[in-house]
Amino acid sequence: MRPAAISVILPAYRASSVVATTVARIRSAMPGKEVEIIVVDDGSGDDTDLAASRAGADQVIKLQENRGKGAAVRAGMLNAVGSHFVFTDVDLAYDPSQIPALIDALESGADVALGSRRHPHSSEITSAPALRERGSRIFNQFTRLVLRSSYLDTQCGLKGFTADAAHAIFTRTKVDGFAFDVEVLHLAEKLSLKTTEVPVILDHIEQTTVRFIPQATRMLWDVLKIRMWSALGRYPDLTLRRG
Repeated sequence: MRPAAISVILPAYRASSVVATTVARIRSAMPGKEVEIIVVDDGSGDDTDLAASRAGADQVIKLQENRGKGAAVRAGMLNAVGSHFVFTDVDLAYDPSQIPALIDALESGADVALGSRRHPHSSEITSAPALRERGSRIFNQFTRLVLRSSYLDTQCGLKGFTADAAHAIFTRTKVDGFAFDVEVLHLAEKLSLKTTEVPVILDHIEQTTVRFIPQATRMLWDVLKIRMWSALGRYPDLTLRRG
């Protein structure tokens, strides 16, 4: 396979019913583009990996146990071969027609392009439940314990990276759960990478495989660990080597 211009990573957990449609929608959203689709089955225990293979995913990576979205995204990023990498949710809460906007931002000089639900030009088709939305805003405030910049939205499930930036970040990440986004942004800051926030259109789909309260507690704990690891120098050699 020739190196793809765009590698799209799909972390997937118990997604056998939707993954084939997702693969097809991503391909149709970028006609004429070289696209590599990587599905990472996060220990689903169902036929997610088989459904992805049959749908024509270029790579299907199967984690033997359920480790978390951060672990799945990391596995995809470290196996991608494109010049620009994007990860998005397998339920396509962000229509794949929005991926080119992130690529445009990267081609305009950004190292990391962050989808942001709170960008002034963002909009929602379907809103998240009030509890989840409130929790997201509180968590975003909590991340200031770790991050220097006041990002409008750290947890949007649509982010893009140049290949160099992805390699520099994801070879250093440690967090396997949902707080991995905060770790990614912390490392981007430490590596002096240029980040930009891009507006998105959100069509929220409630994920039945995600338990909000236990996940929120783990996310807060992981943020504290990121701060501790950074203070203790557990992220060594924070120098970006550009290819």
